[in-house]
Amino acid sequence: MRQLYILFLLFIFTYRPVAAQQEAPQTSLNHYIEFLSQSSEQVIRRFQMLRGYQEDVTRYRKKPDYGLRLPSSGPLEAYYYKKAEGGLGIEAGKRKQLNAGLENVWQVLNKLDETCKALETYVRLKDYERDNLKKSEALIAEMQSLFERYAHDKNALYTQIRQVYASVQNRPAADPYMVTEKAMGEVITAQQRLLDALPYYLSEETKAEWPVALVRQSMLDDEKALSTIGNTASQLQYPASDMVGTFKSALASMQDIKRRALNDHNFAAQQSAAHGNAVYLSLVEQFNHDMLEFYKAFVGYSKPGHLLLNYPFFSPVMRSGSAGDAVPEANGTPPFQDKTFQPLNVKKAPAPANAALIRTLNQYVDWINQSLRQMHLLQMIVRNYQSSAEYYRDPAKAQKRANLSYSHEDFKLPASEYALLLSASTVIPEPYRKAVTGQAEVLMNVLQEMDGLSIELVRYTSEKQYLKDQLKRSDAILDRYVVLFNTLDKKKEELYNDIRRIHESYPNATQASSWYIAGSAMLKTMDKGHDVLFGVRDYQAGEKTKMPETANLEADSRQLIADEYKNMKGLQRYGRSNGLCPYTPYEDLGANAGRFAEKVQQYKPAAPGYAAHPYEPFYYFYNNELVYEYNNFIELSKAGLLKTINQPDVFAFRRTKPQNAVVPPAKVEEPKVEKPAGRPAEDIAQVKTNSAEMPAAQQSPVRNVRPLTNEAAPSAPAAQATRDTVYVERVRVDTVYVDRNAQLQNVTRSLDGFAPNNMVLLLDVSSSMNSPYKMPLLKRSIKSLLTLVRPEDMISIVLYSGKARVVLKPTSGAKASEISRMIDLLQSDGDTDGNEGIKLAYKTANKQYIRGGNNRIVLATDGEFPVSDEVMDMIRQNARQDVYLSIFTFGRHEHTGQKLKKLSELGMGSYAHVTDASADLQLILEAQAKKLAGK
Repeated sequence: MRQLYILFLLFIFTYRPVAAQQEAPQTSLNHYIEFLSQSSEQVIRRFQMLRGYQEDVTRYRKKPDYGLRLPSSGPLEAYYYKKAEGGLGIEAGKRKQLNAGLENVWQVLNKLDETCKALETYVRLKDYERDNLKKSEALIAEMQSLFERYAHDKNALYTQIRQVYASVQNRPAADPYMVTEKAMGEVITAQQRLLDALPYYLSEETKAEWPVALVRQSMLDDEKALSTIGNTASQLQYPASDMVGTFKSALASMQDIKRRALNDHNFAAQQSAAHGNAVYLSLVEQFNHDMLEFYKAFVGYSKPGHLLLNYPFFSPVMRSGSAGDAVPEANGTPPFQDKTFQPLNVKKAPAPANAALIRTLNQYVDWINQSLRQMHLLQMIVRNYQSSAEYYRDPAKAQKRANLSYSHEDFKLPASEYALLLSASTVIPEPYRKAVTGQAEVLMNVLQEMDGLSIELVRYTSEKQYLKDQLKRSDAILDRYVVLFNTLDKKKEELYNDIRRIHESYPNATQASSWYIAGSAMLKTMDKGHDVLFGVRDYQAGEKTKMPETANLEADSRQLIADEYKNMKGLQRYGRSNGLCPYTPYEDLGANAGRFAEKVQQYKPAAPGYAAHPYEPFYYFYNNELVYEYNNFIELSKAGLLKTINQPDVFAFRRTKPQNAVVPPAKVEEPKVEKPAGRPAEDIAQVKTNSAEMPAAQQSPVRNVRPLTNEAAPSAPAAQATRDTVYVERVRVDTVYVDRNAQLQNVTRSLDGFAPNNMVLLLDVSSSMNSPYKMPLLKRSIKSLLTLVRPEDMISIVLYSGKARVVLKPTSGAKASEISRMIDLLQSDGDTDGNEGIKLAYKTANKQYIRGGNNRIVLATDGEFPVSDEVMDMIRQNARQDVYLSIFTFGRHEHTGQKLKKLSELGMGSYAHVTDASADLQLILEAQAKKLAGK
């Protein structure tokens, strides 16, 4: 027996080296990659630790009584290092070289760990109070150096690994797995090159150049890769084939980050490193934990027939930055470069347009619409600035006021869309291409001049030049804006007409399809609506003596409805709650066209003192009720149809006559302003002004401090406007508890004339909400509102399943698509913690409080929960201060409990049980709870 045991041990010790030698070289190489990824994760954790510590140091320098703290970095994990070092699937000489590189990386990692722990000890002992952070600065500098050294040594080892991999890989290059691996590898390498070139500054106060051109080119390269990668997926076995699509989606997500990065790199973002840092971290996170994870899954699913190599995680590095990196300031704004074009000579094409051409033409329409949204935002910004600036025309009075300020930080040039547009334009035949790209260039030039003028105003106000020239330069800039707004309006119409002529020169490939027949009928109605809107414009501008005739539009509206079943024959009806149903936009366009005609017929001149221009409701209706529905249908269609453009509010910004008030105003006793309990004093009025002191154009009470916009970017200027002169007669609460269920029959699908919303959605997503009568109706109710929200409307989302948390910070209605994506992600799980949810919701609502707006929390739940006395008192106090609580309940049957209804009464809000019939309207009513003053 003993002899058998000895023989067994000898067999084990003899077999182990043999088994190790049988390990595939690719497997051993992947052990090295696994170590590099795991060690990069540890470097990233220390990178994040240093980021947080630096923020604390910055606060400490400003306020020394703020103590520093640093969490423990924890021990290094040696498992993956040992696993890589002991892999015997590689020939001994090559393994020795790899292990030398492995040892270099391991030593740097240990040195970084030691430095982190030295900093932790330094902070724990509070030595920074004794040496004024000198050692802290030295340790931070050493860590930054080690981040760079680690990245260098890691890349050197990875290069060695790739060389060994190339020598052991024996599959033919034409093998679909090898082709796919190569295509994915090229994408990964391109992302790594970009990340290596992007800067990350430890101090966000650094003002430095950001590689815009590099990011733009990377985005364009991604677009080409997206159109080609995945062509070999059909030749792969499942599930490896499925990973190609997920990898492609990861690349699309990287592309989205780059697009937003380019658009968001505006003047405000260039004043610090915060924007570039945020982009860098987003790309690193997306690259490591999305793109590389999907690639790793592809490699795993390709076994055992194909042994492929993984990629290691990217490890970030830091730059110190300096004051010398500051972006140079421009002197003045040159006028935009205009071009003249010969009328486009369009010829009928013999064959239908291909899908790429149709897609590009629609891309032009989308870009025009994005340009108009940005122009509208700027119209609102300069309108607010103009009304504020008049109070600073007299230098003597201006000296006594708070500083005049101007900000256009939310204005963003559609730079990424423009770059992609030019890249995609190669599919447009010459000479059409030269004409439309040239017109697009002129539109972009106009937008760039608008941006430049706004940058001038930022500097003009911050340097207080208005005290020297009595608003002379300010007046010149505002006069120029009038010209630019009108120019962009005119030129976008010319470009759209040429795009449409190009589109119509091609025969449609599906003329017999219901998509084409219905879309063509809808376009005919849209053209009539366009003519009516322009007739209203001409009348409001004084170019015509009467409002336009609407008989043709009415007839087309009726015909569209009458022909519905003939036009839509064969198209699937999914129901109004399904966003894929083509009947919904078709029917709504027909009905809305008739309502638009009625709106024109019933027009009455506005009463004196009416705050908004009478054109505004027509502009809103046309864009929201006609263009939106038509473009929604086109997006659903498969017939090669062309979308249409929105129209700007040409009267949104009007120049007021400058006031030259030099006579001292009569002394008028100011009304007393009472401050309600709990509301900050600055929310009442920061500056009191006598009506006699105000310019003549401003003597009527201010009714609309926050402007209404359509679908522009977030409307930040309102906060600026309220910081200047506001005449407050008295403080009052004018929203009361109403049972709004009774109003469902008469609801208007528009927020025109209603106050801007600060709406916090407090959502119960506990497991009990997982029912077809609950969560789907909740999502539908929110999405019905998202089709109407304006840029000045702010939406926040607080969840109280398990721990209460904010999942969507206050977000402008201009980003409705982002809010919608957040709604799609909602899932039912966990328990209910209503008390903490209510507390967090009120905190969020008060932080974003809009003076004169509809500040409202909407609690959505499927059942009652205990509410503490503290929370009850909070609800009562906030209701007195213009923050209200409405409650929606969900479920198959209406709730019989009274606690929730009492809560809504206490919060001076409404109470409603949401059903399938009311889901589309209920939240819209909440957004219409408060009208603008004077409307």
